[in-house]
Amino acid sequence: MSATADSSLIVALYLAEEDSTRADAACSAMPPPIRLSDWHRVEIANAFQRAVKNGRITAAQATQLWQDFSADIAAGRFEIATLDHAAVLSRTLALTQKHTATTGTRSLDLIHIATALELGAANFLSLDHRQRLAASAEGLRVMP
Repeated sequence: MSATADSSLIVALYLAEEDSTRADAACSAMPPPIRLSDWHRVEIANAFQRAVKNGRITAAQATQLWQDFSADIAAGRFEIATLDHAAVLSRTLALTQKHTATTGTRSLDLIHIATALELGAANFLSLDHRQRLAASAEGLRVMP
């Protein structure tokens, strides 16, 4: 029952957000590890730094959140999977042609779906409505 997730759902595990409880429940329902990519790491780091810019947290808190995320990787909650990035981007382009005009998905949303498909994940964790539509249309079991 392999799973991957949208980075915004992972961010909600560390930053207090409206959907943090749902994000935690979705991750807790999956056996570890939830497989992520280098794209996730970039987006998660960026989200923590945007929270500093927006005054939600301090720089020291962002550093701590990054350490907490890194510790969860080390503990096996998450795994940073090795991917063929050219294959992911090729699949992302195909997904763009297939879904964006009807669902309005953003490119990074589709990168995460393409990653899930390249990893052979059965489950995709997302709170984003547009992304959920596209992931479901691709045969992924979308949660929560």
